[in-house]
Amino acid sequence: MLESPLKRLFACPLKAFTLVEILVVVAIIGILAALLFPMGKSMIEKGNSAKCVNNLRQIGVAIQQYAAENDGFFPYSAGYKYGDTSGATSFTFSTWQAPLAYYLGIGQLSPSTPYITLPSYDNPKAKHPFNCPSCKTGFRTYTANKYAMGFLPSGATSPYPRRNPLAFQRPTQLILITDSQTVDGQITGNTMQFDDTNYQTIIGTRHSGKANALFADFHIESIDRAKIDPAKNIKHN
Repeated sequence: MLESPLKRLFACPLKAFTLVEILVVVAIIGILAALLFPMGKSMIEKGNSAKCVNNLRQIGVAIQQYAAENDGFFPYSAGYKYGDTSGATSFTFSTWQAPLAYYLGIGQLSPSTPYITLPSYDNPKAKHPFNCPSCKTGFRTYTANKYAMGFLPSGATSPYPRRNPLAFQRPTQLILITDSQTVDGQITGNTMQFDDTNYQTIIGTRHSGKANALFADFHIESIDRAKIDPAKNIKHN
């Protein structure tokens, strides 16, 4: 009588793995993990960078909506209360993000009341266009060009007067909004705006050593901070 294949299989003694074989398998797994981990990390960063670009695109649309309702002018990069140059007020309402929050669906329109619900807004984990997903510990992770957007108070001698964007001679080269290098978690933080004197320490490099930037013609591109030309990319006539 013939034995069944299944019976012969179980009749054979099982051979255990030797220590050398186990070590070889562990080594192979370790090598594969070392090769795949950087690739996975790179893919995650590319995804976060794409989300960052989308954030800037939404901010650009909000700036255009704001300008359409304010005689063509962009919001100030920061300063005193919007529409009031008589004196300093709470900086809760006075960074460039404040008047744009309404157009992004995360705030109110009236300057007489807080633009934004701060507990949910100023939170590193909050998912809204002012937070870059590549920055895990800070909030309001973008910075504005003081030359391009102005700064209150903007008197006749101010280096940052409010100007009509139609006067920009190089809108395709002029940076409006870009990644910030550090975020101190304070509403009055100096990383909210930059100029030609401090851009090297304020503009970020979180996307594989570069920053995503929104330009005055509203296109977005990756920029190398070391290659910025202040005369073309920050200042304007």
